Amino acid sequence: MTNIERKQISQRLALFERAAVLFERFGPVVPVAIAFLNGWPTEVQLYPEWQLGESWRLFLSANLYWGASYALSRAVSFAQGSIVP
Repeated sequence: MTNIERKQISQRLALFERAAVLFERFGPVVPVAIAFLNGWPTEVQLYPEWQLGESWRLFLSANLYWGASYALSRAVSFAQGSIVP
């Protein structure tokens, strides 16, 4: 791999890393905003009442976004580690 190719890959990884950081920072806000714009849940309920209502969707989607942001940040770190000479 030449230095030019390595530099291009490093620049692309830097952009990907920045996107991962932004997704990690603002990712869980997306399902919360969608939930409240759609009007659910009208109140956040605690277990066991939350199983009957729709507030479980809010918690599930926020946790899924958190898991996706964690996987994205791990992918970036593995990719950066693989191009280091």
